[in-house]
This record gives sequence, C-alpha cells and structure tokens, in this order.
Amino acid sequence: MARFEPFRLSDDDRTDIVKGVSCALLLERHGYLLDKPESTRNALKYRAGKGETIIVNHEGRGWWDTGSDEKGDVFSLIQRLTPGLKFRDACRELGQLVGIEPKGAEYVRERQAKTPDGAPAERWQGKKELKSGTKVWAYLTEERCLPEWVLRRAIMTGCIRDGYHAAWFCHRDAAGAICGAELRGPDTKGICLSGTVKTLFRFQPGLGRTVRRLVVSESAIDALSYAALDSERTRETLYCSTAGGMGPETVEALTAELAEMAKDPAAVLVAATDHDDAGNRYAARLAELGREAGVRVIRRIPHGGCKDFNDALKTVVAAARAA
Repeated sequence: MARFEPFRLSDDDRTDIVKGVSCALLLERHGYLLDKPESTRNALKYRAGKGETIIVNHEGRGWWDTGSDEKGDVFSLIQRLTPGLKFRDACRELGQLVGIEPKGAEYVRERQAKTPDGAPAERWQGKKELKSGTKVWAYLTEERCLPEWVLRRAIMTGCIRDGYHAAWFCHRDAAGAICGAELRGPDTKGICLSGTVKTLFRFQPGLGRTVRRLVVSESAIDALSYAALDSERTRETLYCSTAGGMGPETVEALTAELAEMAKDPAAVLVAATDHDDAGNRYAARLAELGREAGVRVIRRIPHGGCKDFNDALKTVVAAARAA
C-alpha cells in the first residue's frame, strides 16, 4: 500500500509566492475595489461593502484590516477570503498569480508620477489660518452646523487650517510634528492628504495639561460635533479622530494616550462612534484597547436615531432655530 505523504511547501517556494503575489491582486480577484483618493504608493486602501476596509502595505506583501487587529501576508489573506480552501489548493492558486500586477498599484504609480506632492507638514504650513467669512468657514458653520466657539478654539490650538476648497484637520506624530491631515469640504468627503500617516486628530478645548477623558470618533468633524454637544466636557477632555480606521500608527497613538490615562483611576475612554455596524465594530476595538490599558470604557451613540454626531448636532441646531 502506498503511504500518504503530506503536502509541504518549501521555504524558497513560500518566499517566491510572498514576494511575487501582491495582496492587492488577491483582493481585486475577490471583489474588493480600490479607494483611489485614499490610496498612496505605500498604502493601498481596498473596500468591499460598508465598513469592510483592508490596507495593503509593504509593497504588496502585507495587509491589515482597519476594523480589527487582523494582519498578515498573502497566505493569511487567502485563508481569510476563502476559509474552506485547503492549504495545497491555496498554494496552487497563489502560484498561478506570481508576477501579475494588481490594477490598483498601476493606478497609484501613474497618479503619483503626475502629481508629486510635498510632505504633509510642508503643505500644512502653506495653508492659511481659518477665518470667518471664508468659504470653508461657511461650510463648517452653515452646512456642518459647528458653533463658532468650537472653531475658534480649534484655530487657537492649531489643529485646523483653511485649504480653500476644504477644511484641513491635522494628525500629529508622537513628537508633535504634522504627519497628515483629514480633508473635509462641500466636494471633499472622506479623504486624507496624500502621504498622510494616520495617527490622531486631537482637539483639547480646555487646554488641560493632562487627559483624563478621551473621546474617540471616526472623523474630525464628528469629534468637533461631539465637543459641541458634550455636557460632560472638562478641561482634561481630549476629542480625537482616527480618520475612519485604526492602522498601526493610530493604535500606537491611542495606546500611548491610554497608558498615561491609566495612572488615574477616574480616567475614561469614550467610544463616540457611528450608529451602524461599522461603528459597532469600531467601538468594540476601542473597548479592547481600553481593557488592555486598564481604562474604563463607555459607549456613546448619536441620539434620536442619527447616524453620526454631526447629524445629531444638526438636529439640535435645527430645533433651536425653529424655536
């Protein structure tokens, strides 16, 4: 009787597959679409349905899920995309894809070649201070219903600039340097400045030296909206945005904030997320980070069935104006 020999993949073959098959290509083959405005050469953002976002990095050799801590190489990705696929068949499928370029990588290469940009910090310095009477001011106060006191505090703390067509909300690294910006305007929704490394947008209106209450939202406008509505606001409250996802740099920034907060037993992390499935997953991830740091976590959702906190702010403003 012939003895069954289990399938084994040599280290050399595994290396050839990891180097030769882009995770982006695998996502494209499984129905994920490239988010072109949000993608850069080093971080291709793919979406498949609401709230399902995967970033491809390390020149196509790595990936991570923005809604969880899942990450890996092309082997772990194919197991995620086709859970029932046997390892032998996965190796065969991946082997047939070696050397094929994903369409997304080609698009990003062409776009960046045509429009070279300076570093985010340089571009930020080139933008003007936000002022009353400008197009961006009107967008934020009229369309987004943000109160003037919130905008003036944001200007004072240096976390907002006037990008003419859109408001720019900065993200800073651990040293306080500008490493990117969220852009929001009438025709600019859900994108970041090219080259952005997402950490945290930070707004602390009370100018306290410490943070005892950390409010985390999905966008800068939601963070400012929550601040406008916040009846529990204190000098030590910091309102943050992760710009829609939680990559390694964002998790690192949150972990650092929570580590400092954990020294105070009264500290609290507020997950101020959207009221939908994606927001639920997002809040669960924040709760996990809070538990790991030993910081109490509470969930806040927009009132009145609103999807996000800016919608909630708009309903309050509309009611006040009607009255």
